[in-house]
Amino acid sequence: MPNTRHGQARDKAARPQRVPQAKVRARERIAAERAARKRAEARRRLLAALGAVTAVLAVVVALVAIKLTSAPARLVATESAASSVIVRQVTAVPPAVLTGVSPGQVITPLQAVQRSGPPLTIGGKPVIVFVSEESCPFCAAERWSLAVALSHFGTWSHLGSTTSSATDVYPSTATLSFRAAVYRSAELTLRTTELTDNAGRPLQAQTPLDTRLIGTFDVPPYVNSADQSGAVPFLDIANRYILAGAQYSPQVLAGLSAAQIASQLANPSSPVAQAIDGSARVIVAAINQVLAGSGSGR
Repeated sequence: MPNTRHGQARDKAARPQRVPQAKVRARERIAAERAARKRAEARRRLLAALGAVTAVLAVVVALVAIKLTSAPARLVATESAASSVIVRQVTAVPPAVLTGVSPGQVITPLQAVQRSGPPLTIGGKPVIVFVSEESCPFCAAERWSLAVALSHFGTWSHLGSTTSSATDVYPSTATLSFRAAVYRSAELTLRTTELTDNAGRPLQAQTPLDTRLIGTFDVPPYVNSADQSGAVPFLDIANRYILAGAQYSPQVLAGLSAAQIASQLANPSSPVAQAIDGSARVIVAAINQVLAGSGSGR
């Protein structure tokens, strides 16, 4: 009889083994539990990531809100119209006070320009060009002297009152503002530019005339070195006299209000009058020289 054992074993191996139904259900349950755990872990990670992003956004929003609500007061520009009392005291300094006052210490002299040809004019009149910044304490000092000097050749209206920057040297120096001022004179033309407000933000754009004069005269030898070129205050008197800086130190005005400064201008023994009126006298003398040279001097 042929041996059929080998053939019988092959047939038995070829037939599928039957797995008890309970084991199938157990495996399915384990697989389902594993899938559920994976889904839960994925959700947990997603929620954690979203929570971290939300927390970061909340911090950013809070910081921005704090920055906006706690902006320092110095960033707020302040200016008002000068009172009628201040305007009267500034524009009515007697000539005798100017000629009789003993000038204080000069820190930047008015310099004569050696050049030929007629003086710079606009509208047939010698032009005064003054470029400054309301935030600048040295501009604040020189503005007083220029206002006093020019009042002897014309009339002012709409003068402002402000202070220099609270964060610069000589902080919050009281001064006038020319940003909206109107000057009328039969002898002179005035052009002023206030480049920034007293918070340092751009105010009035530099004019082509400003740019040309600053490029020509706000350089050595009218300033000490090239790195000082282009600074303010800058005063040009008909291209005949140049002032690149303040004639006196703003320290003289420290702690004084605009009203207190103006009230001392008629007192030649006051250090304030000596600084402001003494500087104004220099400007008046220069203007008289220009007017005399143009045939319209007094």
